[in-house]
Amino acid sequence: MMTAAPYGIAPGFLLIGAALSLTYLIGFCWRGPGLIKTLVKTGAVAAPAFGISLAGASGWALAGLWACVAGDFLLSRPGEAWLKSGIAAFALGHIFYVLALLTGFGPGFGADWIGGAVPLALLLLGLSTELWLIPHCGPLKGPVRFYVLLILVMGGIAAQLPIPRIPVLAGALTFILSDLILSVELFVLSGGWFGRLAPFFIWFFYYAAQVLLFMGFMG
Repeated sequence: MMTAAPYGIAPGFLLIGAALSLTYLIGFCWRGPGLIKTLVKTGAVAAPAFGISLAGASGWALAGLWACVAGDFLLSRPGEAWLKSGIAAFALGHIFYVLALLTGFGPGFGADWIGGAVPLALLLLGLSTELWLIPHCGPLKGPVRFYVLLILVMGGIAAQLPIPRIPVLAGALTFILSDLILSVELFVLSGGWFGRLAPFFIWFFYYAAQVLLFMGFMG
């Protein structure tokens, strides 16, 4: 997950995660559901999470990472029930990340223009989903609304000081970008050129987001 080995994490776990992530990006993200795809995708995040856990790290950020591991597994399986469970797991992960930001850094809201402008922009983005996303979500409207709220709240908090703004805010915004592409692919525009390219961008930005977030959490 990270380029260094904080808290004494064995580099092997990070290398395994990076290798599995690249394997998933090149060979699996565009394929249909399958057991090997599930194992590669889940392992790409689980290996670094396991290494971080063994190194003695704890707290809300680690809990959030493990929730995302569960989400990766669940979303890799076919069917609406798995999709709902995956959304719930990632929503829980974002709750844990928000708690990590609030308890770990004690952000002061609106301390500068970035701390005010980013939440405003995210609020407008969230409101816009009522026009282009929510009408396409069918019975998942409620869970999707809740998930949108959580990830935008995380982004707004990440913009505050004294949170390490470069890695954490970049990670939060990259996470939002990945989820935006995923939501369009799932609910709005699944076919054509967009449907072929979306899986690559979703995974690339998602994994980059996790790396950036933990550079901030553990740096």
